[in-house]
Amino acid sequence: MHEQIERYLERSGLAWTHLRPSQFMQVYLREAATIAAKDALFLPYDHIKLSPIDVEDIAKVAFRLLRDGGHESESHDMTGPEALTMVDVAERISQAIGRTIRYVNITPEDRRRALLAAGMPPAMADALDEQTRERRKRPESRISLAMHAAFGVEPTTFAEFARKNAAAFGGAPVKS
Repeated sequence: MHEQIERYLERSGLAWTHLRPSQFMQVYLREAATIAAKDALFLPYDHIKLSPIDVEDIAKVAFRLLRDGGHESESHDMTGPEALTMVDVAERISQAIGRTIRYVNITPEDRRRALLAAGMPPAMADALDEQTRERRKRPESRISLAMHAAFGVEPTTFAEFARKNAAAFGGAPVKS
């Protein structure tokens, strides 16, 4: 889906720059209610390492890119500053909320059933299934902070993100 959008923009005749962020830290807020209720993070990621990025970091880079110009017809990967297993993610959430959160590896099929049972539209569950398959094919995420450095944006760590969202992970309603 992302590749189709990029190709469309490239053929449009408009100036373009692609920012290609890795997994967003904010996707873990989708798990906040379960984390708060069951003290567990249930995802189908086994021992893979992901390098999630805070969407605020992406916005800061995008703003400075638009303000300062340059980088036309270029594509740039963006990640967070560390590659983390889900055990690492659970540990950082645990530290932020002062309770032990454990990671429970589940099957992709169990994840899909849970998403659909929670009311997620099937098309979105399909997209997340495809994303999970792709992530499982590449179990070791790399770090790419070049755009942070180019625009003077300090990368947000997952620990900082977890602290900022501790209320949500601890059971407070997630702000939309």
